[in-house]
Amino acid sequence: MENHNIAIIGLGRIGKVFLEKTLSSGSMMTVKAVCEMCDTPGRKLAQENGIPVVDLAEIVDMGLKIDVIFDLTGDRNVSRILHEKLVQTRNTYTQVAPERLARLVWTLIAGDDYLPNLGKSKAQIYAEMLLEGEPQSGG
Repeated sequence: MENHNIAIIGLGRIGKVFLEKTLSSGSMMTVKAVCEMCDTPGRKLAQENGIPVVDLAEIVDMGLKIDVIFDLTGDRNVSRILHEKLVQTRNTYTQVAPERLARLVWTLIAGDDYLPNLGKSKAQIYAEMLLEGEPQSGG
């Protein structure tokens, strides 16, 4: 199987658990860098495992060395900035995976373990979309 080079942005409770799983022996992902500005247990875990802790710009600068960036911040602003930086560098190769996609990957690699659910439910997100007047997509 193909190994994928990833970066993780956001090492709070969800990001830490996701990092732990990717560090396990059966993972087909190699964590090349993480971005966490606060002093969290996830940041410490990355440092203990020799994973570079960098800022967003440094992750973007890694270019084709990163296949997928997992954005686990839950912050739309971070996601927007990340996408803008990728466009500015003309990086059309690296994909950004939001938390929802990280949960899908988690179900494929984690067996019976559960990723913490700290975010909003699908119904809450839909209600906010209706209140904000954002375009809706089927699903």
